Amino acid sequence: MRKAAVLAFIALAGSTLWAAVLPVGVTDFSGWPVRSMSSSAAQAQSSPSYRGEWTADTRNTWRDNDGEPRVQFNLRTSAGDSRWGFGVRLRDLAGLPTAAVANIANDVQFSWTREAGTFRFSGAFDNGRGSGTYTFAPDQTFINNMASAGYKNLSTDDVVRLAVIDVTIAHVRGLAQAGYPNLPLDDLVRTRIHGATPENIKALQAAGIRGQSVDDLIRFRIHKVTPEFIAALASRGYKNVYADDLVKMRIHNVTLQEMDELKTLGFGGLDVDTLVKFRIHKVTPEYIKSMKDVGFVMVSEDQLVRMRIHKVDAKFVRDARADGFSIVSPSDAVDLAIHGPRWKRRGF
Repeated sequence: MRKAAVLAFIALAGSTLWAAVLPVGVTDFSGWPVRSMSSSAAQAQSSPSYRGEWTADTRNTWRDNDGEPRVQFNLRTSAGDSRWGFGVRLRDLAGLPTAAVANIANDVQFSWTREAGTFRFSGAFDNGRGSGTYTFAPDQTFINNMASAGYKNLSTDDVVRLAVIDVTIAHVRGLAQAGYPNLPLDDLVRTRIHGATPENIKALQAAGIRGQSVDDLIRFRIHKVTPEFIAALASRGYKNVYADDLVKMRIHNVTLQEMDELKTLGFGGLDVDTLVKFRIHKVTPEYIKSMKDVGFVMVSEDQLVRMRIHKVDAKFVRDARADGFSIVSPSDAVDLAIHGPRWKRRGF
């Protein structure tokens, strides 16, 4: 299964390039659907429908989190000034014959309907590779609803973009009700791509997270900073944690289970930076237990990190003592690791 979630970031560069992670698939092996555009909004508005050429490859379908197969589609306008790449669930392609997936199908006609409008495809497939022409007809009701929500004079390029990502009027209105009205079009698209839905935002607010920027909301989705995770932290005394710290904890896999285990070992209530530092240097509950077993019962967080940095473990301490060294404290062990040839166990 290919997961678009493996790419953690989204790049929006100027008005001529847009890249995003689609919830329905990917456009290339990197997982980023790409659209490039140079046509003006005025030109797009003057055309009643969007026309161009399409290609598809049904030989290499993949499945997303819902388990449904996706097929790769690429669109290009007739003028060649806009290109799109995205994945579509097979069941959403109305009228696509079964033979198109792996065999030969000529004179096929099928469609892909979104709230923003409908794509209609004509062409042929040969052993799963298809090509032909397409049109896109914007849905006037959607355009009117978007205008009433504050998004007037959308170009056809804009509507196609909203259709590909499946930005719905319910999503737009829900964001406004959750405290995010009149977002730029780019942010509407990004929230839809990453699942920063009105429901998700309200759940975060119920967990005490309010007033976050759209960038923070998207980072939360990328790194799985969920309302459940935030509530669980609060129950352990970690309330009003900064957004950056929440993301750091997720990036470095600071788990609730490990926090609980550290507490039982006498390291409860550690600040976020220390928890992250422990993860980076592999100061695990197992490591702490092993060091207690060799006599380092009263040891500080900094000493644990220093020992890990200098590769002092329980075996190192036992070997050094067997060689006649007096290793009483963590500092003794670190000094020996720094100044003595650790690999030479006999005859120092």
